[in-house]
Amino acid sequence: MSPARRAATPDLTTLPATSWQDASVPAFGLLPGQAGVHLGTTAAGQPVSLAAPGPAGSRIAVLGESLFSRLFALRLLGVGARVTAATRVPDQWASVGEAAGDRLVVTDNVAGWPAAPPAPPTVADGPQALMCDLRRAPPAGLAEGPWRTVLHVTRNAPRRSVFWSTADAVLALDARFAEPVGRLLGEEAARRTAVLAAGEIIVFRPGAEPDVLSLDISPGETALLTPGRRPHGTR
Repeated sequence: MSPARRAATPDLTTLPATSWQDASVPAFGLLPGQAGVHLGTTAAGQPVSLAAPGPAGSRIAVLGESLFSRLFALRLLGVGARVTAATRVPDQWASVGEAAGDRLVVTDNVAGWPAAPPAPPTVADGPQALMCDLRRAPPAGLAEGPWRTVLHVTRNAPRRSVFWSTADAVLALDARFAEPVGRLLGEEAARRTAVLAAGEIIVFRPGAEPDVLSLDISPGETALLTPGRRPHGTR
């Protein structure tokens, strides 16, 4: 730069201080991404996930068979969660236990859960998840707090259950669950459940349109969830 050019440059320290704001430009902000555990795909090809595990606790209520809790447990294990299964059918968790090792605990009650403080993935023991197929729903307070997921699956929604009345998601795995859906969520929810086609499930979330989807299940998951079968390549 020439001497003449340098002389024309103003001394920035002598300029008056001022604040600048353009009211026509909206404020900038960051919103959390819609992440979670993948469930399946709608007829339009849109993926559907459940927001778990996450920095906020999650209550998931499922009308269906206990098989779903094992499928969801596999997916939670896959994202780094430690899973406790409070179940009436411990033998049916054997294959999942072989794959999960010490990251799965099988018990017949929810007492003392979580055994370790819930934490983000890769930190300490990581997220904690409770899969429950007992007839009585878990206490709603178990899902209070970060990095914890509590799922209850049953064929009939318990009456006067705080867990079910405050669930973050309610799933119906078949059209035959329309009647308990109606008692829990009303006539319109029952009508939508009653028209599910074979293989479809429906997910209700507070304040959102329900999602109708088909579960996406991998061959490895099918092998682990089917008694007497093992994933390809194992003995």
